[in-house]
Amino acid sequence: MEQLGIDFKQLVAQLINFVLFFLIFKKFIAAPFSHFLEEERRKEKEAEETLAKLKKDEEGLSEKQTKMKQEMKIEVDRILREAKKEAEEIKQELITKAKKEAEEIKSRGKKQLEEERQKLNQAIKERLVDLSIDIVDRAFKEYLDAETKKKVTQYILKNLAKEVVYYEN
Repeated sequence: MEQLGIDFKQLVAQLINFVLFFLIFKKFIAAPFSHFLEEERRKEKEAEETLAKLKKDEEGLSEKQTKMKQEMKIEVDRILREAKKEAEEIKQELITKAKKEAEEIKSRGKKQLEEERQKLNQAIKERLVDLSIDIVDRAFKEYLDAETKKKVTQYILKNLAKEVVYYEN
């Protein structure tokens, strides 16, 4: 073999070096590197699982958020309907009160007008009586005696109530 240029001693030394290198490489480099790669794969798998879990939780939260928005919208609509209903009831109460007050004011006004009319009529009657008496006294002062003046005045007063005509403007 020496003729081929192969040195047996060098070949054995290289074989021993290779076995030593292989054992050192396997024990100190390959095994830790393998553990490192396994650890990285495990961490990557955990990260993927965590990411999937987070996505699932995010979808769940999104669904919950959508559901809560719908519930809030339903609740807001219900509250608005109740508020409108209450506002309508209050409006009707106010309208009823206003109508009642208007009727009271009208009735008080009519009553007051009637009282004023009666007072005015009474004042007119008194004025007519005074005027009638004054006319009878002045016009017939010389022609009638006291007894006849009384009778004429009583006749005028008696018929005055029948003949009074009220004119309204």
